[in-house]
Amino acid sequence: MNPANHPVVVHVIHSLEGGGTERTLVALLRAFDPSVLRHVVVTLRGAGRLSARLPDHVACRPIAAVGRSWWTGPGLAKITRDYQAALIHARNTGCWIDAIIARILTPGARLVLGFHGLETTQPLSRRQRRQARWAVLAGARFVSVSQAGRRQLCDQAGVPSDRIDVLPNGVDLRRFGSLPSGTRKRMRANFGFDDLGFVVGTVGALTPVKQHWALIRAVAYAAKHVPNIRLLVVGEGPLLASLTEQASALSIANRVVFTGRREDVPALMRCMDAYVCSSASEGMSNALLEAMATGLPVVATDVGDNGLTVRDGIEGRIVEPGSPSAITDALTVLGQSPDLCQRFAASARTRAAEYDFDRTARAYEAYYRTLLVTPDKTTAGVISATMYPPAV
Repeated sequence: MNPANHPVVVHVIHSLEGGGTERTLVALLRAFDPSVLRHVVVTLRGAGRLSARLPDHVACRPIAAVGRSWWTGPGLAKITRDYQAALIHARNTGCWIDAIIARILTPGARLVLGFHGLETTQPLSRRQRRQARWAVLAGARFVSVSQAGRRQLCDQAGVPSDRIDVLPNGVDLRRFGSLPSGTRKRMRANFGFDDLGFVVGTVGALTPVKQHWALIRAVAYAAKHVPNIRLLVVGEGPLLASLTEQASALSIANRVVFTGRREDVPALMRCMDAYVCSSASEGMSNALLEAMATGLPVVATDVGDNGLTVRDGIEGRIVEPGSPSAITDALTVLGQSPDLCQRFAASARTRAAEYDFDRTARAYEAYYRTLLVTPDKTTAGVISATMYPPAV
């Protein structure tokens, strides 16, 4: 079949400037089989720097709206009609209303609203709940990357459970599973870490929901029992100054390195000895999967799907959120138990293989095809029941 005749899926996102959702979308579009479906990306703002990574056969159509505009939805609808879109997939909550408008103005198109979790501990807003109800009336389906997100849509927005499917995130095992020999030693030397240091790392935006403060305090406490502990914080954000001040106030400034924004995350993770997710809220953490694929024992707060991804006592430790002492205890045990670290690390690599990104891409393609050929009532659970690795 001529690719021009393939059904078109329009992916709607604010921009491709950066972030986990944006990176995942680009990776999916690079992994999709162009002989199955045709894909188009519409950015409501500018295209963004990640648009340069899109494959040649995926068009990117920026609307370049400024602020909140009632013309964005009709503008999106014009693009979906131009491409005769069979399916519109809004990739995050900020795009929902425009995708709903586009669906109403594009006869015959199916609508999927993506939910990747909230960057806050607060519940869904009144606006988001209202938009979810409108979407249900418009015949939309919802895709969450986590079981926690699915429950949130059901409990807080009243979305019927049979309208929600779960497609977990995946991880590129090749990118994080193998790096040139000498990477670890070189990266550690760059940061002033010696071979005997116990390097704890985390990757994420420096925002309140990530609760870096709890991790920094935990490292300060753990240093009393693990003298060689060091902390590598990868990411940028508005809390950099306050977190730097906190490290100084706790007299551990010499133990903490803030890298800022980095593109070489696989190499950075390779120089770590353990990974910590200290977040107060998560859907399904991409960075957590990447750490596991690297072969790192993990300490993760019991939020979102962390407790499903990481099995407590097998790949690492699941701890109470907002509790520096709980993180301290876990890091102290890991820092004093090389054999336990190795056992957790081996299990983490095996567990990560269950989230192979190629499998995720094929699951999305199967999901889209199912939506395009199967009535709503038979699609519920098609992916949810088969994609999520067992918790035990």
